[in-house]
Amino acid sequence: MDQPVSTLDLGPTFYDYGNADALQAQHGSSLRPLLENATATRDFALNEWGLLPGRVGVALELRTVRTRTHKMTVDLNSGAGELYDLVADPQERQNLFDDPAAVSLRERLMSYLATRPDDQRPDSTPVGTA
Repeated sequence: MDQPVSTLDLGPTFYDYGNADALQAQHGSSLRPLLENATATRDFALNEWGLLPGRVGVALELRTVRTRTHKMTVDLNSGAGELYDLVADPQERQNLFDDPAAVSLRERLMSYLATRPDDQRPDSTPVGTA
């Protein structure tokens, strides 16, 4: 399979195959169409994770979108980001996030990030060091 997928897609996939309704908003999409149809495609996959200051020195709320050709990660706290052309730069050495020539690409990828359900809860008591 040559399509962008994420572990966030596992929950929606299990609900889909189990013919069950999710009990809360899902941040991924079912992989069923990709698994059952060799010609199925998808535009993007999302990833997300949060890190507490004790882990990396500063709190990070990271959101990533991956297409077949690009990957962008944005920290929601600072607005800083990384954007890579995975075809021209598979080693991810040239960060295009602040490149004026990549503004329309960055905006398109940000629109994909905006499809995530707006269900983030306020910080609660941390568990562990992540």
